[in-house]
This record gives sequence, structure tokens and C-alpha cells, in this order.
Amino acid sequence: MGAAWPHGRMGNAQGCRIFALLAFSPFLHPVFSSCQQIVPQHKVTDVVVARVNGVPVLESSLQDEIENLYPVNSAHGGLRPEKLQEVRSQAAEELIVRELAYQQAVKDHTVVPLATAQAEFNRLRAAYGGEKFDRSLRASGVTRKDYTSRIQRSLTLEKIYKAQVVQPAQVSPEALHKYYDQNPKKFVRPEQVHVRIFLAEFGEKATPEEVGKAKSKVDNVYSQLQAGKDFGALATQYSDDAYRVKGGDLGWVHRGRLDPEFEKVAFSLKPGETSKPFRTTYGFSILKVEAREPVRQMSFAEVSPMLQQELVQKNTLELRHAWIAGLKKNAKIEILDKGINPAAASIMGAAG
Repeated sequence: MGAAWPHGRMGNAQGCRIFALLAFSPFLHPVFSSCQQIVPQHKVTDVVVARVNGVPVLESSLQDEIENLYPVNSAHGGLRPEKLQEVRSQAAEELIVRELAYQQAVKDHTVVPLATAQAEFNRLRAAYGGEKFDRSLRASGVTRKDYTSRIQRSLTLEKIYKAQVVQPAQVSPEALHKYYDQNPKKFVRPEQVHVRIFLAEFGEKATPEEVGKAKSKVDNVYSQLQAGKDFGALATQYSDDAYRVKGGDLGWVHRGRLDPEFEKVAFSLKPGETSKPFRTTYGFSILKVEAREPVRQMSFAEVSPMLQQELVQKNTLELRHAWIAGLKKNAKIEILDKGINPAAASIMGAAG
């Protein structure tokens, strides 16, 4: 589903090079979708903006999370006040859920061992060139101990999320096939046609002269088609439709995808047939159907990749919401900053 937390990011160009080497987890999640800064990017008064079971969430951490979520708007000066509250609230939600998840890991004794974090630190250090890595840490004002602690926390949170959401969200081949068998109507492909279009356009407020000019144009093209000229070539040369660059080729379209004025004509034609010119709200048109396929029940093999993705995404959203709601249910979350929507502390605030 994408990449998520690396273990941290430095506050300068050297640190960013280390950041590029950090390991990413194999999932993308709105709560676990960005790295946590090691060094604040902004000079801020480090006040407490929230508390999670008594643990403070600092303004510097909030600013760093905003930087991670919206790096393009790092200055935040271009955001409208209502947008800034939305961004701050989203960042607060991220930090609150992470803190709750980590507190739960401590309570359950499931924190990743320090030795594992140290091994990951050594792997990153070796990948970046040893001394070069150390110099970047020193330049950022980060100790090995602090950086290793960040890695331990990040690995712990990834482990929790995989166990609580990612792994349970997976769909077995048997469950996938059962869903397909129980919902056959969802996998019926409608009748479809492969169609080309020619358009001699005139606007809604076209004068009679403009309409007449478009009519002459479409009649001329139709005469050439009757004489055996290639539809695609004529569409490329004369059509006013954007698809002229593709020889008027709209590709395969099924019922319900075309404007009713065009659909009626398109689905009345046999493969290889060309319509007579007809008037629509867009101008005068000619359609050609290259091929058509009837309604068809799609096979399990055709739909299974997309179906699996769809079901996993659905399961992930449901499990994530339930998991976050469970974390928040008995938690004491205090929002102390007026720029943060109180919903960030509520169970409903986790539904995003």
C-alpha cells in the first residue's frame, strides 16, 4: 500500500541524505504516514499543546509533524486560518495516536528490543559510510542514543500497526473466491463498444451562419467516408473534438459512460458501421463503431487482483478505525491549543 515511517529526519541537508537511506515500512496509513523529526525545523516556543495520559505533546513536535505532512507549506504562511487549523489538527491526531500506541506497547511489554534498534542503527550507519553518518548526526545535534531511541520507537509502532491492522486486513484466496461467488452481479461487465467520433463543433450561442458552416463541414466529411476514406485520418484532419489527436478513437465505452445523445447512436451501430451525421448540443457528429462486446460475466481470474486490493483497503479502513477507537476509549487526552480541533482527541476524530 505504499511507504510509511522512516526512523527520523535531520534538520539540514546532511541529515536529509541520511534520511534517504532510512528503512520504510511496507504500508501507508494516515496516522503512520510520515517520519518524525529528530531536530525541530522551526524556531518555536516549546509549549505543551496537548497531553496524552499525562505525557506532553510539544509545539515543536507539532511543527515537525506539519512539516512532514505538508512539506511544501513548511512556512505555513500561505495557509488560510481554517486550513491551518485543519493541518494542525491532523498533525495533532498523528502524534496523539502514536503516543497512545506506544504507551500500549509499553504496557503490553511489546516494545521492540533495544538490541534490534541498535542493529538497525548499525545497518544505517554502515550504509551511509560510518564516519559520514556520525558527522551528520553531530551536525544535527543528535546523539547516537537519541537516534537509536527514535528507531526503537518507530520499529515498535510499525510492529503494532502490522499486527493490529495490516496482517488482519489481508484476504485469503478462499475468502476472495467466496466473495466472488456470493456477489456475481458485481462482476458483470456491461455491453460495450469501441467507438470513434468526428465532431463539427458550434457553440450554444452559435449564429445560423456558424451552424451552417459546421453542417457543411460534417456533410463534406461524411461524403468522403462514403467514398471510402479512412475515418481516423479524416477525424485527425478535420474534427473539432479533443480526440482528433487519436483519430477520434474513444476506446471501449460501456452503457452509461457516454452522453445519452451519443450513446443512443453508438449502441445502434454494428461493428464496422458508421452513423449518418447527427446534431447534438455540441455540434454535428459522426460515430463509427469498430467493435462491440455483449454483456459478460467476468471470470474470477480477471477480477481477483483488483478485488483483493479493494477488500484489503476496506478491511484496513475498518480495522484502523476500530483500533484507534480502542486506543482512545479509556485514554485521557487534553487539547490545550485553541488551534487544534478538539475532535483530534475524540474517538470520532479517528475516522478520517
